[in-house]
Amino acid sequence: MRSSDGHGHAGLDMDVSIIIPTYNRLWSLPETISSCPSGDSIEIIVVDDGSTDGTWAWLQSRPDVISLHQVNQGKPAAANAGFARASGEYVRFLDSDDALITDSARDQLAYALSTGSDICVAGYLAEYVASGNRVLHAWEDCGDFLAQQLGECDSSHYSAYLFRRQFLNDIRHRPEFAFRDDRMMVVECAVKEPSVAVWNQPTLLHRHHLQPRTQFRSGSVAIVTHWQELQMYRQIAARLTEAGLLTDRRRAAMANNIWPLALRIAGHDRREGRAALEWLWSLYPGFIIPKGGINDLYRVLGVAVAQTLVNAARTVRNTGRATWRG
Repeated sequence: MRSSDGHGHAGLDMDVSIIIPTYNRLWSLPETISSCPSGDSIEIIVVDDGSTDGTWAWLQSRPDVISLHQVNQGKPAAANAGFARASGEYVRFLDSDDALITDSARDQLAYALSTGSDICVAGYLAEYVASGNRVLHAWEDCGDFLAQQLGECDSSHYSAYLFRRQFLNDIRHRPEFAFRDDRMMVVECAVKEPSVAVWNQPTLLHRHHLQPRTQFRSGSVAIVTHWQELQMYRQIAARLTEAGLLTDRRRAAMANNIWPLALRIAGHDRREGRAALEWLWSLYPGFIIPKGGINDLYRVLGVAVAQTLVNAARTVRNTGRATWRG
């Protein structure tokens, strides 16, 4: 791995390390870096995961960042490489096509330092670049941080979080969950029952660009993504069961996310989708299909019949698209 150390901050005590994994995002990376707070106690670590768009050459012109380069291995490896280099009391992981709300992010850091919390959370703004619209996602306090991360209520975005670096010593971005690595990381943090401080201002601009985001996949990669997410819930459920921490509340929270996930899986493979649903009801027998939208079809007709109709409609739609393209 090659590196280039901006102002030579590596090895000094920092208040925060902002870790930015990037791959072919030179069109957005400069703005992402510019949005980060600056100062002698703040280090910005950019890990170029083998980009082919000139990212590494451009980083050499930025003395204000610590830049690392590796052959393409995926976001988890890049995030872990940045963490290994970090020296801040707190760390933040920031996608290279998002941005921080600079002043609020600086104030959140001051608040985290004053509380000494393991995690300092905040809300975020979803920004739709094409229209310029912004939608506030304020922090929701569910009263159970683990249930929140498992699906009980909105859990914001992990780039709006500050993590105490020492708290993450036994937690990493895991390559085996490459398309859900940030979600798995935060859930594993929640299992450790961290002390949590809430900064009641949005600190992140989560941007919806015209270009596709790396985590939104289609085709065979989507199938892998859904499989990884299901395995994540299975692993966490097993760990919580072993530790005696899988309460009914947390079972219900997981079921909120497993239900739509199982339907997505069924769209690719009805047998595997059915198995996921069977596991859902074994995990939380009290689960009731939510009302509204396509869920009403499943409530009225039953899962098997409804899924048959949904898959048939999907086949007709895909056939029509193929004919039109042809």
